[in-house]
Amino acid sequence: MKTIVKIVRTLNSQLDRYPIIAYLIFKILPSNRMLFGKMYRDYRDRINFNAKPNLKMLFDIVNFSIEKVPFYKKSYTKLSYGDLNEFENKIGFLNRDDLFSKNESLLSSDFQKDKYEIVTTGGTSGKPAKFYLKKDRYKKEYAFFHKVWATKGYNDQIRGVIRNERLDKNINYKISPITREIIFDAFRNTEEYCKVIYKTLVEYKVYYLQCYPSSAFFFATIAQKQNLDLSFLKGVFLSSENYLYHQKVLFQKLKLPVVSVYGHSEKLALAVDFHGDGKYKVINDYGYLELIDKDGDVIKEVDVIGEIVTTTLDNYGQPLLRYRTGDYSSYYKYEEDKASILNNIEGRWEEMKIYNNDNTYVTPTALNLHNDLYIHIEGLQYYQRAKGHLEVRIIPHQSYNDIVENRLINHYKSRLHHSSTVEIKIVNKLSRNANGKFLLLISEIK
Repeated sequence: MKTIVKIVRTLNSQLDRYPIIAYLIFKILPSNRMLFGKMYRDYRDRINFNAKPNLKMLFDIVNFSIEKVPFYKKSYTKLSYGDLNEFENKIGFLNRDDLFSKNESLLSSDFQKDKYEIVTTGGTSGKPAKFYLKKDRYKKEYAFFHKVWATKGYNDQIRGVIRNERLDKNINYKISPITREIIFDAFRNTEEYCKVIYKTLVEYKVYYLQCYPSSAFFFATIAQKQNLDLSFLKGVFLSSENYLYHQKVLFQKLKLPVVSVYGHSEKLALAVDFHGDGKYKVINDYGYLELIDKDGDVIKEVDVIGEIVTTTLDNYGQPLLRYRTGDYSSYYKYEEDKASILNNIEGRWEEMKIYNNDNTYVTPTALNLHNDLYIHIEGLQYYQRAKGHLEVRIIPHQSYNDIVENRLINHYKSRLHHSSTVEIKIVNKLSRNANGKFLLLISEIK
């Protein structure tokens, strides 16, 4: 099996211009259970979406870390086994800057460099922080994601993918046989290209679409505008960006079966919105998740906003304990003996502040529009160059007019300080990061 995978991976780059051959290879490949091996099967078979927090695995890795990781060994003594209060009161928090400053002292004595690879993420200082993940972690990731997607009937079918790929301008799509993907150009945001994507999905009988929320929203908006029937889609799988209210409104209107997954680069926690309604079930078999308040105390009540803090259950090379993600949520339902449910997740609050002149601020969630305004726009983005002034970039629907624009201005002014000004700017496209992720707010405020 490893030989087959190696051959196909070698061919992959050469198959970009020959999608039919790539598709035929996909058709003859064995199931994912065979393709990804025992580790994949072991993870997938034991996943229980309703499982309670796995305190045995939590305390195993915490006490291992205290014994074998220099930073933790210096900072803590072993915990009483199973004493969650001791864990919550004794073990401190890590953040992105700690990944930069502590670095090697977070590696365990069992760390084997040949089995790990460096992954980088931005720190609050602007310097890239690095951490280590196992090279074969993709088997765990696929096991969880495939089982999540299976709730919509996904079973090794080929998927359409609109995420972070940029293709040569003379290539409309490419097919990756092993990952079972028809990959589209996420940066080619035109109506004509959306029609190419639609035609390709129909031609290959693709029933599942994997996207950034912003990519799915743009595609669905154009499909609606062009009267393209999307009822053949059995699942739209979202991840890697905040799933925004106006996106949810459109997907529900089009009756698209959405699953949205919350995770992060460090691979410490997973939560899933199985119904596309903004309620995220914590997947306790993946990692350990907590909410903490501004004082660092653990939240166990509903509807109390807190920061998401996560702990690995299985990265024994560089175990990160109580890692502050910078993402915020509250509990819709808190359960000690089963999976808790989070409300909508808002990412990186430090990066999602819209400032008034007096240094007060609101987050983009506070600016959410009413449904009767959303129907007049096809894209929305906030830009702030200076405190007290907000530029709202709009891709207009054909029904957009001066009346709608005045209503928008009044809406935003009502959410900001009376001294703040609002400017509506009509644009043809919205800005994205280099990796294709959508930016709801672009701020130059330091």
